[in-house]
Amino acid sequence: MKPSSNSVVLLLLFLSILSCHNNNLKTDEKDLAREILNEKKVKTESNNSDLKLSEAGKEGTVAFRKREIRKADPENPPIKLYISSTKNDTRHLKLSDIASSIRYIKLETPPDTALLYDPSFAHNDLHSYIRSDGNHIIFQGLFGLTRFNMMGEYQETIWKNETGIKFLGSGVGYGGQDFFGVMPNTPVSIQNGILYYSFQDGPGGNSNAMKYKPGIKKNISLKSNDEITGLLNMPGDTLLNSNQIFPSGFDYIFGTGINTWAGVNQKWNSGKSGALLVTYNDKGDTLCVFKDYDRIINFSKPNYRNPEKLSCYYFNGLLTFKQEYNDTVFRLIPPDRILPTFIIEFGDSKVNYMDGLNPDFDLSGKYFLNTIQESNDFLFICYIQYYTPASKKGKAIKYYYSLFDKKEDKLNNLPGFTLEPAGINNDLNGGIPFWPDFITPQGEMMKLVSGKVIKDYISSDEFKKSGMTAENRLKQISIASGLKPTDMVIVIAK
Repeated sequence: MKPSSNSVVLLLLFLSILSCHNNNLKTDEKDLAREILNEKKVKTESNNSDLKLSEAGKEGTVAFRKREIRKADPENPPIKLYISSTKNDTRHLKLSDIASSIRYIKLETPPDTALLYDPSFAHNDLHSYIRSDGNHIIFQGLFGLTRFNMMGEYQETIWKNETGIKFLGSGVGYGGQDFFGVMPNTPVSIQNGILYYSFQDGPGGNSNAMKYKPGIKKNISLKSNDEITGLLNMPGDTLLNSNQIFPSGFDYIFGTGINTWAGVNQKWNSGKSGALLVTYNDKGDTLCVFKDYDRIINFSKPNYRNPEKLSCYYFNGLLTFKQEYNDTVFRLIPPDRILPTFIIEFGDSKVNYMDGLNPDFDLSGKYFLNTIQESNDFLFICYIQYYTPASKKGKAIKYYYSLFDKKEDKLNNLPGFTLEPAGINNDLNGGIPFWPDFITPQGEMMKLVSGKVIKDYISSDEFKKSGMTAENRLKQISIASGLKPTDMVIVIAK
């Protein structure tokens, strides 16, 4: 989820509702990840006194459900990052401080050109997402899922959204009972070459957890219905059918190991249902339910607002997440443990979840995590601050950036703020500022931008006044001249 203006965000959220101190981290996480993947192929031995029978098994299978564990390791407590109290301790960073090379990949235009369309292509905060395992690039846009190779060449259309998308003036809405497909605002995930995603069948009132092996065409057919004819085929294998899309379908679906996966809920669904995260095996057996202890009760507003995002990513093969309005970043050690890893503290500028959900609460001056990504060396934190009442329109958000250097055990805050997502000054080739949207398992940092953003940068005062070499200046002009405004480009730094 990526706001460019409050009005668009509120529209998208409304339609989505209708549809549905510092301690060094001593744990060797690479070894931990290998050990987990090798040893925890979802053992269901009955000699564990904490286990009880699962009720979600298919085909008469018997599995055991484990009780959740979320205790910190006393020998390796989570690293605390005091952002609000260190905000004025700033450092000017350059891209060469975190990377040594940069390259651009223009995604080839697919046969159906709508698949790469982004309604916010004129801005630096796109509504589209990219995911990659180092072998495939998955583009997730308003109209569906498209796969490219690592050179940006079109490989296949995984899914095309045909219904439930409405253009309303300068905004766009999606969802509702006529939406049949992959929701644009809930990013898919890819692990071990398998794509995991939530497929929403609005007409049928179902939400399906799916997995798909890129390049292997296998469709699951649903019973045809009068509202949408000829579209009731979903690509891949159904892992779980919730039988009820309002609101019990999982917001995010992640692979967690060999034949195991997890469903994760955003705050509204988790606070209402009491389930933050649930782990399963591919047969549909429930392995562990992680509770949301901050329940939503006595909420009397007809609609809710959720200015903070549920942040999820993989690090060394482990699902890592931070729930909205919670300070703690957890790693999932499948199937039954979440390990506190980082604590991101905003102090008095933090907002509690009930106020955050309340559309009438003034968010001025409050901080919210916007995005978080992690490499072997750094933790990238982008957070936002609302500086006008939430009911007002226009540029009401400030973007701030903090970089935690794991090796130096130091939090670096970039000075100032921007009114659109930006990042670190690109001194490698003089291109647009860089901040990763996604980091591959191989450590390549990826940022998705439109051709228009690159072309506008070439015309900006920032570009004209920069001290880049004449060679880099000509290269940037050449790159921009070869792009159309609606082209999608991946900037990769490593």
